[in-house]
Amino acid sequence: MTIDRNIQEINRTMWSYGEYRHVADLLRPGAELLVDRLAPAPGTRHLDVATGNGNVALLSARRGAVVDGLDLTDEFFPDARARFAEAGVTVALHQGDAQELPFPDASFDLVTSTYGVQFAPDHAAAAGEMARVLRPGGRVGLCNWTARSWTAHFQAILSSYFASPTGHQGQPMLWGDADHLGELFGPGFAVTTERRELFYPFATAEELVAFFENCFGPCIAAKNTISPASRWKELRAEMVEMTETFHTTDARGTGVPVEYLLVVAEKKGQQ
Repeated sequence: MTIDRNIQEINRTMWSYGEYRHVADLLRPGAELLVDRLAPAPGTRHLDVATGNGNVALLSARRGAVVDGLDLTDEFFPDARARFAEAGVTVALHQGDAQELPFPDASFDLVTSTYGVQFAPDHAAAAGEMARVLRPGGRVGLCNWTARSWTAHFQAILSSYFASPTGHQGQPMLWGDADHLGELFGPGFAVTTERRELFYPFATAEELVAFFENCFGPCIAAKNTISPASRWKELRAEMVEMTETFHTTDARGTGVPVEYLLVVAEKKGQQ
């Protein structure tokens, strides 16, 4: 597979903007549920793809797993290393692309990604690489946004103001569809899925949009590059209006529920 290095660099730069650690705080409950579901044992060889500032990697290392974390954007790593040091764990961090993992075949017992690998432009390449580095009998664990989630609507508004990409680029929510995952991983995997929700606790839709406008790299990149600049006001108003349709008050408080697909895919065969 040939990676488009221009797209790779654009994506790396885009995700480096803002204060991703604050976004990662919102995503932590999904990481906790995934690690609880996978229950890595001490000594488990674990690769966390699109590790960000290490939500999953930290939790797995606390259980005694031998963890490698990989991300396209190494600007996340200083925060990740500080978190690992505070928790008293060791995680090896690597800058790299999910579509071209720098590891030998069958290197890991467990490969995970939370809300990350689904943004790789080439779905088949990313899934194929996760499968390649996983040993027979090992498991892939994922949290993927679904097509009906708030995140999907948010991304759709951003994308609608820019040129349409080709292929599967810009269609990350396909990873939130069980049928698409079955096609990606093929008959060599037993795939199970479950719809779950995160909850973003913001008092108003305006506050949630302002948070992402200031902290979330792709949103900041869009604001910086939109032309003419006056269109940002129009785009932002669409985001607030859309977010208001999700905004609710329930037993969790006031905020926005965000659906995702929890995925466990076991690679068939014996080690």
